[in-house]
Amino acid sequence: MTGGLNGWQWTLLVHFVLAALAFWPALRLLGRAGLPRWWAGWLVLPILGWPLFTSLLAFKPWPTLPPRPEKLHPRERLRRARDAATQKGK
Repeated sequence: MTGGLNGWQWTLLVHFVLAALAFWPALRLLGRAGLPRWWAGWLVLPILGWPLFTSLLAFKPWPTLPPRPEKLHPRERLRRARDAATQKGK
């Protein structure tokens, strides 16, 4: 017994290290996309985990989010508020 790791053991070790490194970003991605966060658990499955996870992301319809409000410069916001007030006063 040499006490070292076999080729398949190294492969599994590298896989689990990469899955652990990708777990937090995957959770954030799923949370921001509005998809179930437990899908990140698929990453720990050897061989099939990564393709399954990316296929779920690619082919599952993502929820439609409302459009973000337009960001205006404070001067532009003030000008639009004044214009709306003058239109309302007429």
